[in-house]
Amino acid sequence: MAKKTISEILTKDVVSVQPTTPTSDVISIMREKKISCVLVMDGNNLVGIFTERNIVHLLHQMDGTIRDKNIEELMTTPVLTIPSNTNIYQAHDFFEKHGVRHLVVVLPDGRVAGVATQTDIIDNLEAEYFLEHKDLSRIMTRNVVIMKKGQSVQEAIDIMAKVMISCVLVEDNNAPVGILTERDIAELFHKNRDMKQLKVEEVMSQPVQTIPQRTSAYEATVLMMQQKIRRLVVIDNNGGIVGIITQYDILKELEWSHIESLHGIIEEKEKKLIEAEKLAAAVQIVRDVAHEIRNPLQVLTIGLYYLQETATKDDATVHKTIERMNNAITRIEVFLDSFVHATRG
Repeated sequence: MAKKTISEILTKDVVSVQPTTPTSDVISIMREKKISCVLVMDGNNLVGIFTERNIVHLLHQMDGTIRDKNIEELMTTPVLTIPSNTNIYQAHDFFEKHGVRHLVVVLPDGRVAGVATQTDIIDNLEAEYFLEHKDLSRIMTRNVVIMKKGQSVQEAIDIMAKVMISCVLVEDNNAPVGILTERDIAELFHKNRDMKQLKVEEVMSQPVQTIPQRTSAYEATVLMMQQKIRRLVVIDNNGGIVGIITQYDILKELEWSHIESLHGIIEEKEKKLIEAEKLAAAVQIVRDVAHEIRNPLQVLTIGLYYLQETATKDDATVHKTIERMNNAITRIEVFLDSFVHATRG
């Protein structure tokens, strides 16, 4: 696999603002330029980042009073950064570890080189290799948050903030009729709409982009790329909602598939080990395998610890991910132990 660096795929033309910029002005800039984040710079120093997700959480916590504050009071700080020479697989692991959708890329001297997103990573990983034959039912999120017509936008904001999701679906007779996303919320705030009085059906995006459940994960990924969207609603043969597939789900599956591909490498090396007549050859095979799995295994271990420390007890999606990562680590360790035992024989 070719290993591009993050510097080859990032967005260099990043919009930045000063710390004293009013938050309402920052959100206006985001809407006008159709961007999901801005950097907060004090001269040449990066001091914060502000995203669409920040807007949703702040509207849940503070309502409309955020208009009266400068961005330095509401930005996320300190900012997670990643070196420009990081390869995209390492960057993918970094996204997974920290659960973010934007990474600020910095040069060796500390200057900002640009911003990379989940979309950038998916576009450049070998998704076809990993996802071509994967069923959507294995990857999609089944516990979709669904709202009814007549509920307020503020109710949607509160749910999105509490459950930490990027959208809610609006349904009618189990059929998806609309979707409300973080970007929609930012747009409504920009237009100074009353979230408590506004009904979801008045402002939801429609029609909803759907995809049949029998579609492959790779086809879903291609469709998201073509439509420049972050999510698709998965439907059954009757048009009913069965789940939702997001870019985050794709990233999780790419991580899992990468682990499975490592298992294939290990099995192949194990065959060579059995056939080897000299201990030197067997030792070299073990070294090759250890080199191939060391970095992913370390990333998984760190990511698992992070998820365990930060996950809420009722977050089923995160706990499912923790369980899958635990199983993957155990399988890899068993394979590695078998190699070590064989070389001693």
